[in-house]
Amino acid sequence: MAFAGGVVFALAMLSGRAAWAAAPVDVCSLLTNDQAAAALGVPEVNAGAGANRCIWTPKKYQKGAGVLTVQFEGASDPAKTMGMGTPVSGIGDEAIQTVVPSTNSSVLHVRKGTTWFVVNVHGVPLAQATQMEQTVAAQIVMKL
Repeated sequence: MAFAGGVVFALAMLSGRAAWAAAPVDVCSLLTNDQAAAALGVPEVNAGAGANRCIWTPKKYQKGAGVLTVQFEGASDPAKTMGMGTPVSGIGDEAIQTVVPSTNSSVLHVRKGTTWFVVNVHGVPLAQATQMEQTVAAQIVMKL
């Protein structure tokens, strides 16, 4: 189970480049720095953009603060395809939370229309991460 969860996480973090090549998205624009900072519980964040992802980190070290990653996957999602995760209601058109207890990590997979994206917060306790992921995902869905 831990291996399968690790596979889902790795696929979520690495997939989607080709799917978004035709329609690039500025993922960092989907959350303001203030929203990302509030989600992480820090005063300020740095945003690092990638081709289909954004990673927000605290500007200054703060014990217990996590790191937030949002990545667009395109028209499919590995967790959905593999039948993994637990459905989460009230976020987008469909949402699935995958949890890997052995690594104390989770990933929220969300579909809005024909687009899947994932939200991951690591570096905080698992229950806190899953709640943060759901809060951030709801904010993003409102902009899509």
